Amino acid sequence: MTSPASEHLTELPVNVRPKPGETTDSYIRRLARANHLRPSYLHCFLAGPPFWFGKPRLERLAALSGRPQSTLQRVLFDASSPRGRTKPNPRNLRIRTHKALTQDGLDMTFAIQHDALDGNTTVRAIAQRWEVPRWLVRRVLDSAVVPDRTAPRHRPKINAQTEQQVNAMIESGMGPKEIWKELMDTHDVSVSMGSLLLRRTSQRRREPGDQ
Repeated sequence: MTSPASEHLTELPVNVRPKPGETTDSYIRRLARANHLRPSYLHCFLAGPPFWFGKPRLERLAALSGRPQSTLQRVLFDASSPRGRTKPNPRNLRIRTHKALTQDGLDMTFAIQHDALDGNTTVRAIAQRWEVPRWLVRRVLDSAVVPDRTAPRHRPKINAQTEQQVNAMIESGMGPKEIWKELMDTHDVSVSMGSLLLRRTSQRRREPGDQ
């Protein structure tokens, strides 16, 4: 992969619209497939050297997608923060006080955000699932309200199926880079390289020593 540092980036032929609350990696996967590219390749190209597997650079994504950087910052869940973390916006924290976002002591904010991450669930479907007005779902996704960390959440952070897939790939002898690409290109899953390295190290430590 050549260095993109000095290249003039041209907008990709097929324009893909980002969905509110979608993660950057999810948008990159949809953009890549619409333009017949491997998601892992486009992700690495957008991240650039020396951190090919790190967080994609938003200005590069804006250039290739034809979307203003300000729009991506507003719409994408993790565009303005380290991967996997919400964008803090104190002006919008009052949204959480809306009674519809707290049901039976559970924080609906996290559930709403979680359902929107892969870009496959519509606002209407999310609103129906959690019995929250559509306008409030849009407000939560647009403002990226930080969920209340003291309230119980509906969804586990780690997907058990992905964990099993990763463990199986490690046992088969695949390296972290191979696993990362396989998850991105085949399973539509984004896992940080650091997590894969730690998981491989941990699994190797549990293996019996050579006889």
